[in-house]
Amino acid sequence: MKTVIKSILITSTVLMLVQYAQAQGKLNATFRPSANFPVNDLGTTELKNGGGFGVNFSYRFMSQFSGYAGWCWDRFSPAQSDNTVAHFEETGYRFGLQFIQPLSVESKLNLHLGAGGVGHHIEAESEDGDIIDDSGHGLGWEVEVGLSFPISKRWQIVPDIRYHSLSREMMTGTTEESVDLNYISVGVGVSWTIIDK
Repeated sequence: MKTVIKSILITSTVLMLVQYAQAQGKLNATFRPSANFPVNDLGTTELKNGGGFGVNFSYRFMSQFSGYAGWCWDRFSPAQSDNTVAHFEETGYRFGLQFIQPLSVESKLNLHLGAGGVGHHIEAESEDGDIIDDSGHGLGWEVEVGLSFPISKRWQIVPDIRYHSLSREMMTGTTEESVDLNYISVGVGVSWTIIDK
């Protein structure tokens, strides 16, 4: 019974948000694959360059401002294998605000500046995909700059550069240590305008 009530509440909330968005402004969905370049070691572990992808929803509530929320997954491998940890995976949620400005009065290109938070965790995994350690979710932050190129009325290409920072506690062997996962993410998103008012 609790599951049915939860499902009804979630469905009702989503329908109300969609109706509100239809009455108010522009709602976009974006899929963004990326290449990621660490700017420091993860604790005592040097990392190779990594990659990932994310799905994001943004809602333009004013002519130059959007709120966004989404989910993303990123993966990094250690530069030197110790036959224990094969890779690190970072997953979680992102949220924040974007400032959107056309490059000129005539231009269809828009400059995007964004800043927000992330609620992510880091997992150390073996070659078989078994979880060796999980940092638990914690808050970090990110900033980004990008452009949007319209390719049709509802589709856009959105290349961007993002700086991402997350600090967590993880076990390395038998010792718990503070680790910082800081990296530059270069991505090209494909954005679809779901609602355009």
